[in-house]
Amino acid sequence: MDSVTPAVFTSPMTRTRDTIRAGGGDTQSIRHLQRKIAEHLAGPDGDDNPPPVPPPQTGDHVGPYVLQAMLGRGSSCYVFRGWDESQRLPVALKIINWENVFDHAAALRQMRVEAVTLSRVKHPKVVRLLDFGFDPRWPYLVTEFIDGQPLGELLRSGGSLPLMWSIYIVSQVADALGAVWQAGLVHRDIKPDNVLIGPTGGVKLIDFGLAKAISLQSLAGQTGPELAGTASYLAPEQAIDASIVDLRADIYALGITFYEALTGKLPFVGKNRIQMIFHHLNTVPAPPNQVNPKVPPPVSDLCLWMLAKNPMERPQDYNELRTAFDAVAGG
Repeated sequence: MDSVTPAVFTSPMTRTRDTIRAGGGDTQSIRHLQRKIAEHLAGPDGDDNPPPVPPPQTGDHVGPYVLQAMLGRGSSCYVFRGWDESQRLPVALKIINWENVFDHAAALRQMRVEAVTLSRVKHPKVVRLLDFGFDPRWPYLVTEFIDGQPLGELLRSGGSLPLMWSIYIVSQVADALGAVWQAGLVHRDIKPDNVLIGPTGGVKLIDFGLAKAISLQSLAGQTGPELAGTASYLAPEQAIDASIVDLRADIYALGITFYEALTGKLPFVGKNRIQMIFHHLNTVPAPPNQVNPKVPPPVSDLCLWMLAKNPMERPQDYNELRTAFDAVAGG
C-alpha cells in the first residue's frame, strides 16, 4: 500500500477549506482539493509502523480544530465533534485509531481514498467534506457536523418505524445514493448506522470509508476477491467479491435497511459472517407484510424486489428505484 510521511501534508489548505465551507463547494475549489488529495495517493511511502502516539482526547487540538466530544469509536477510527477555531463552526472529525490498526499504510490509504470519494459527491443529503490532513500525530478527515441520530439507534430502541416514515427516510437515502452513483461511486456500506436523521426528519448519508469508484474496478483481479461491507447488509455478489459490485449492491443493502425499518427485524439472522453470507446467497426472506401485517402488499413487494438475489432482477438504476418509491408513497 502507498503511504506518505506526515510532513507532506502539514500545510493547511485554507483557501479551499474556507471556500467549500462558505459556499457549499464551488467547482474550482473542489477540483483543487481533489488534486491535493491525489498528490498524497501517489506520494512516497512512509513508515508502515510509526512510533506509538496517545489516542486523541477531548480538548486536544488536531490541526486547526479542538476536539469537543467523542461521538463514536470503531475498530479503526474515532469520530469526534470538533470546533473549527478559524471559522467558529462545529465539525465532525474522523481520526485513525492507530492502536487497533495492523496495516498502517492501508489504513492511511483508505482514509485518503475516502476523502477523494467524498470530494466527488455534492448533494444536500450526503455529508459534506470540509478538510483532510495530518496533525501530524493522526491523519484526520473533516466533514460538516450533523445534529442527528443514526437510524440504527432509532430501530434498536423502538423497533419498526411508522409506514410512511419508513418510506420517506429510505427514499431520501435513495436520493443521496443517486448522487453517489452519478459520481461513478458505489458506497458498499449502506446500513441504518450510516444514515443520520436530523431534528426535522431530514437524512444525511455518511461514512464513505468503503466506497469504491467503478472506474477502478478493472484493477480488482490483480489481487483477488475483496472482502468489504457489513455482514447483515451484504448483497450476494458483494459477499463473493466486493471489488466488482455496482450500484445494485447498494440497492440490495438499502432493501435490507427498508426491511428493518418496516418490520423492526433483519430478514436474516446468523451467528457469524459465514452464516449471514449463506443466507444472502441462498435464503429467500419472508415478505415484510408477513412479519408486520401493517405493511401494504405493494410496499412489501418493493422491498422484496430490492432484495432479489440476482442483481439483474432488482431495480437497475436510480430512476427506476425513485419511481417505485413515488408509486408506493402515493398509493
